Amino acid sequence: MSVDPGPRSWFERAIGACMSVLLAVVALYCATQVLQSILPFLIACVGVVAIIWAVWAVIQYRRNRY
Repeated sequence: MSVDPGPRSWFERAIGACMSVLLAVVALYCATQVLQSILPFLIACVGVVAIIWAVWAVIQYRRNRY
């Protein structure tokens, strides 16, 4: 026996939409908190990679200049 609920009322659809928005806001908040906690590490990694790349580029430039 399957129970086939009829069409949902506008109130049930509105509550469902509000719950979806609430879930999206909570997920976005959690994502920003995680990003905020790892941001200093990411900035440090990007800085180190940029310095290594700059040193490599200078070495390649000086080696190929002559």
